[in-house]
Amino acid sequence: MTEPAVAPGRLGALDGLRGFAALLVMGLHIAACLGWAGLGHGYLMVDLFFLLSGFVLSAGYGQLLAQGGQGRWFAWRRLLRLWPLSLAGLFLGALVAAGLAAGGLRELESQPVLRLVLGAAFLPWLTGGLVCAFNGPAWSLQLELWINVAYGLVARWLTDRRLMILVALAAVVLAIAALVSGNFDGGFANNDPGRSAGPYAWGMGWLRIGFAFPAGILLHRLWMAGRIRLSAASGAWLVPVALMAIALPPLGLSALFDLAVVFLAFPVLLILGAETRLSGAAARISGFLGRISYGLYVLHGPILVLFREIEPAGLPAPLRLAWYGAAALTAILAATVAERIIDRPARHWVARRWAARPWFERGSPERPPGTIPDREPTRRTAAVQLGSA
Repeated sequence: MTEPAVAPGRLGALDGLRGFAALLVMGLHIAACLGWAGLGHGYLMVDLFFLLSGFVLSAGYGQLLAQGGQGRWFAWRRLLRLWPLSLAGLFLGALVAAGLAAGGLRELESQPVLRLVLGAAFLPWLTGGLVCAFNGPAWSLQLELWINVAYGLVARWLTDRRLMILVALAAVVLAIAALVSGNFDGGFANNDPGRSAGPYAWGMGWLRIGFAFPAGILLHRLWMAGRIRLSAASGAWLVPVALMAIALPPLGLSALFDLAVVFLAFPVLLILGAETRLSGAAARISGFLGRISYGLYVLHGPILVLFREIEPAGLPAPLRLAWYGAAALTAILAATVAERIIDRPARHWVARRWAARPWFERGSPERPPGTIPDREPTRRTAAVQLGSA
């Protein structure tokens, strides 16, 4: 199926949706540092990121990939898009870990060089502990890259019927796994009893993205075909309120809650966000949140680890709140700077190299059919993917 062009201004609110979800992920991790049970389901924002990724990649590249022959080009494009900030977060995490170890505040992980190499190559560490040792949230970026590669290779065969079958089967497998294990929050660690992660816990991440990513593609196709429509009159405020309500409950709810959110609530909120048109201050806030969302996701983990390990002992509750408030502001500032000096230049470089036929495109068409090779798709239709918790 090929999609018509996305109407101008239709996807701008999804920037804000992604950015607010990134704030909730950081809030989940701050709550854990504080020992507070709130925002216990913030990990579900990862599934929203996966859903958003499928939706916006279909919007930005679905028509091109459906023509076939662009899988290698798309794979390199996604790698070059995700890698710079991911690498920045990984090295920041390694620097924090090394500094804490040198100061005697925390032991350095075993085989740190191997862990660093695997993280830089978007490959998991599966022998025990966090999948991405120096930057825990980056586990989802690994899955994101590889499913993007798979999408580029099989997109030409993904008819609507096949996509519907794939999404339905993935939903059944995910539901069975979540209900049998009683735990939906998997994928970030493996073979780590301290994190409630068994020897195959990493596979749960694949089940989560295996449903959400193709579901996002399907939602985009149905939305563009006019088969899904929702009133967006209240979307600008309803969507963030709904996300907060989803994230707020403490841990301990049945896996049925997580499945209902991922299968029902998130698709509704995504379409509502796609239907919402913003202007004025709301558009500016949404744009800012969208710009920093990726950097916030990949940088906040190491920053929180640093603040947690150097937190002065015996701080009263108000000062602890202020301490981690400062950590959050530091992460937002770091994300803002990273967007300007790393992410934005990287996006522009990728766009220029697309026009100039880089070395990895030799032998491919001078201009892929139906594309405008001298510019990046607009933020409304391009995928600026975030990772997950």
